[in-house]
Amino acid sequence: MLESKKFVYLIAFGLEKRLLLGVSKNIKEVFGFEVRTSHVETIPNFGYEPSRGQYRADALLEYISRLYYPDMLKLVALFPFDLYHEGFNFVFGVAPLGGSHALVSTYRLYDGDERLYFERVCKEVNHELGHTFGLPHCKRQGCVMNFSNSLWEVDRKTRFLCERCKDVISTRFS
Repeated sequence: MLESKKFVYLIAFGLEKRLLLGVSKNIKEVFGFEVRTSHVETIPNFGYEPSRGQYRADALLEYISRLYYPDMLKLVALFPFDLYHEGFNFVFGVAPLGGSHALVSTYRLYDGDERLYFERVCKEVNHELGHTFGLPHCKRQGCVMNFSNSLWEVDRKTRFLCERCKDVISTRFS
C-alpha cells in the first residue's frame, strides 16, 4: 500500500519474540512499511498505580516518546501490563492523533488460542498505528479503526483498514 525509505519500529517489552515477528509481518502487510524490531527483556519500572493495580498509559507513552531513530517513521511499543488512561477503566492501547509513538497492552487481549491472541494484538497495533497516521475512529463495521472497548468489539472487526481509511493514508503519504 505505502512505500517509504523510513521504517516503523516495533519494540516488545517482556513479550515473546514470536509475537513480535507476527505483528511485524502484519504491519508490513496492512500498511506496506518495512518494520524494524527490538525485543527488550527489561520492563520499565514506573507508571504503576498500586491502588488500581494498573499502569498509567500516559506515563509509558511519555517513556517511549523519548525513543527516536533517524530512519523512524513511527514507533509502536508492546507491553504486557494492564493499562488505563484518564476517564477509562482500561485501554488496549493509546496513540496521539498524528503522533509518532503508540503503545499497545497485550494484557487483556490474551487468549489460550495463540492464533486469536496474535490476531487481537495485530488489530490493536493497527488501530493505534492508524491514529499516528491521523486516522480518527471509523464508524464502518469491520474497519480496524472502529473503536473497541471490549474483546467482543475487538473480535468483530478485521485487522484491515476500510477503503475510506486506506484512501486517507494513501493521500497523506503518497
